[in-house]
Amino acid sequence: MKYGGKADSLLFLRENKILVPNFFIITKEDYTNFLTKNKIDAEIKTLFLNKDYQKIKKIIKKQSITQELKEKIEEKTLKISSQFYAVRSSATNEDGENKSYAGQYDSFLNIKKEKLFENIKNCWCSLYNENVILYSKDFDIYGMNVIIQEMIEPDYSGVIFSIDPSSETKNYTIIEMVKGLGEKLVSGKVTPTKIFIRKQTKRIDLKLGNLNIKKDTINALMENVEKIEKIYNQPMDIEYAITKDECYILQARPITATSLSPKTFDLFLTRQKPIIDIEIFYKGEYEGIKAITRNLYYFKPLFVYNKEENNVSIYYNGVDLEELPEPMYYYLDLDFDKTLDYYETIKKDIKYLDNIIDNNQTIEYKGYIEKIIEIYPFTSLGQLAGHFNEMTQRVKDVLIEFREKYDYIIYKAIDYLILKVKEKLPKEYQAYIDFLKLEEAVNNNFPSIEELEKRKQGYIYYNGALYVTEDYDQFFCKQNISIAAKENALLTGTFTYYSGENIKGRVCKIMNDKDFSNFKEKDIIVTPMTSPKFLSILKHCQAIITDEGGVTSHAAIISRELKIPCLVGTMGATKNLSTGDFIEITPRGEVKKIK
Repeated sequence: MKYGGKADSLLFLRENKILVPNFFIITKEDYTNFLTKNKIDAEIKTLFLNKDYQKIKKIIKKQSITQELKEKIEEKTLKISSQFYAVRSSATNEDGENKSYAGQYDSFLNIKKEKLFENIKNCWCSLYNENVILYSKDFDIYGMNVIIQEMIEPDYSGVIFSIDPSSETKNYTIIEMVKGLGEKLVSGKVTPTKIFIRKQTKRIDLKLGNLNIKKDTINALMENVEKIEKIYNQPMDIEYAITKDECYILQARPITATSLSPKTFDLFLTRQKPIIDIEIFYKGEYEGIKAITRNLYYFKPLFVYNKEENNVSIYYNGVDLEELPEPMYYYLDLDFDKTLDYYETIKKDIKYLDNIIDNNQTIEYKGYIEKIIEIYPFTSLGQLAGHFNEMTQRVKDVLIEFREKYDYIIYKAIDYLILKVKEKLPKEYQAYIDFLKLEEAVNNNFPSIEELEKRKQGYIYYNGALYVTEDYDQFFCKQNISIAAKENALLTGTFTYYSGENIKGRVCKIMNDKDFSNFKEKDIIVTPMTSPKFLSILKHCQAIITDEGGVTSHAAIISRELKIPCLVGTMGATKNLSTGDFIEITPRGEVKKIK
């Protein structure tokens, strides 16, 4: 990097016609020249080797501006002609592809011209912040460039992640926004308005927060995202400011780390279902819908059997459901005549099945089951049609009509299948019909009674496989699954990084610097929001829980880089938890007290 990641990025953006505030750079060479002219370079080096970082800062702050640097500042500021400036760090190792150094160095806003040099020195001093040196071995003792930038007084500001860093999906851009300056957002002091935009359609799929943002503003931001992603050819973390309908880009850096955050499943319905029914359900939706959408997208339901309730709960991954409508739209709507032909073919299959049932015929399992699976997608999509905004009304009407007329045949056909299976079952397996798999039942390939008894206690059917488990949470951790949080949880939040493991441990609540002394190895840190000062203990904690913040805050970025589980935006962790409490963080993002 010539001038550090931040300055190099601004230069690159400006060259590519992206609107950035006017700026100039106080270079690393300007800094070393300052040290040399003041004859303190050798002393700085010695103090650094002795780890006396505070003394380095004191020495730098005492020195006067060199004539050379004074003339440079005077010349450059004349070209900007601003009343106030932003003085921003741009260290040689900052905003790189592997490490962001988010929040580690100091920047200063709303600085008058006569105070520029004082704050340039403050920026230089932040090169020797202890948290910076702890953060990475990639360290340049003289590696500080400083950006002097026209101060933008924004109406709104915020951060954009061109892909969701807390999810495996690459289909969403996240815009986080606050009124005024964005510093309170990136520091995690407030929870922003958050907007999820589907990249393909540029449609707002979800908005969380109270800010009313113009559609034109969203469009302008997305145009910038597309341009910046294209010129960098990778996902980007972008800071912006909006003033008088102008959108300024303040910073753009690669997203250094994405999360292992779990796929979140929401309960869709609960029914009594034998495993045979579940398997057909799964194949109908996974294989059938995948076929309809030309293999573009598909979704996989999750089935959890609860012995106490004697019901199967059926869950869907919300992201998967959101991905389904577009390919469905292109297939069912743009080629509507083919849809109607397909619809007529399925109606013939329904008559075929109905005839077998009404006449109590002996069935050939393979063909019979194939017909059910072929019908299933239309039945399911009829149930889901109301959730799909992209589909035109004519497609919805076909799907809903189909469900209203023929939904019954699915259950009737499966009940008949189970009846025929039961007729040929040995007596000792009659009581376990609900817990037999299709292949076992049809081919007389029965498991032991002991195995069936285990299934009777509880099981999960996921991804085409049956799992017998006593600990559902442990299974969800292994599969990176999160079940939507329950309303009665003590606290809930958003994972910005998830380790894939169940988290249990002692709380260390940190409200100020004095509380750091209470920290013990493997504690769970509970705090309003982390800051760079936390770095010395973050590497040794088990997890982080905060009151405020979003997935684009500096704390969230650092937690992902360090691979520390982090739950943000709980809105009350510090009120409900105290140092010494023992808690569990579930894969659902729930926080529970344990004895």
